[in-house]
Amino acid sequence: MTIEYALTRSEIVTGYFRSLLASPRFLATILAYALLLSGIVLTSTGAFSRSFSLTDAANAALVALGFVLLLPALLFIRAKTSLRTLTISPEGISTRIGPRNGQLLWKKVKVIKETASFILVSGTGGNAFFIPERAFSEPEDKSKFVAQMRSWASQSAAH
Repeated sequence: MTIEYALTRSEIVTGYFRSLLASPRFLATILAYALLLSGIVLTSTGAFSRSFSLTDAANAALVALGFVLLLPALLFIRAKTSLRTLTISPEGISTRIGPRNGQLLWKKVKVIKETASFILVSGTGGNAFFIPERAFSEPEDKSKFVAQMRSWASQSAAH
């Protein structure tokens, strides 16, 4: 199954925030990356080689919050707004934007979440696809697309 769509920069950022609200699993992934970054900052400042202070905790919280809030700015800057071709097959997801292409195997898919206005597909490496509803001719096409992705992803997980 193949679809084509293009996203605007604002749709990508909006999709990020909507996905945080719509998918607890996606939110957990983003928070895990934020905590990991906080841990790296704490380690590099020597917070674990001395008594842990309130300042250390505040710095860690600020780093985590900064990550969650600055990630959309990075997404906005690095957004791929050209026409995207996305194909799903029993092996995984293939995507092409201009000369760039990529592949995401089903065993690396962590989240498949359908909402009224978009589909979120997130990989274990943090990459995510925001597929707008307009990528489908009919609502049934969107439902079939999601059902097929879930089927192939669950088959991959079973092996």
